[in-house]
Amino acid sequence: MSKSHEVACCGARYEMLPLGSDGIESAALWASDADVLHISPYRSFPSGITATASKRHEYLRWASSGERYIVEDDFVSEFSVSKKPEETLFSHTVCENVIYMNTFSRTISPALRVGYMVLPKRLAEIFEQKLGFYSCTVPTFEQLLLARLISSGDFERHVNRTRRKKRRELSHSFEEK
Repeated sequence: MSKSHEVACCGARYEMLPLGSDGIESAALWASDADVLHISPYRSFPSGITATASKRHEYLRWASSGERYIVEDDFVSEFSVSKKPEETLFSHTVCENVIYMNTFSRTISPALRVGYMVLPKRLAEIFEQKLGFYSCTVPTFEQLLLARLISSGDFERHVNRTRRKKRRELSHSFEEK
């Protein structure tokens, strides 16, 4: 998108910021009066743009320059073809102002309709007070199975094995050309 678009929905005003080749254009980000920045820093949909490390640090600087938050939608970073997993903005914030969101749709199965959110400690209590009454729609059995998969280390091994397989497939496709 070449220019900002501002729209209101359900009482919230939002603005779509223009993307450059390395992420959100700096001038548009700093000119925005937003309090929340929703980003998908790795292969952003639909553009496919991945924010550079310096751009991700700029997002953190932007958020720390006021009472601002970043919602990091980390939908595809697990299967990055780099040797090591991409680091999240959530892991780099010192201001506890990044809300991390992800899903198991790509790492386990699209049929497993489970998403999750990791809140900064200072927001967890507020979340519990304002939204804690909602019931979880994920069956308890699936939650217990996921918890066991994660705590046993099997989930991390699965992601690493799949990442290695994707890297091999990618290198073979380049060799064939």
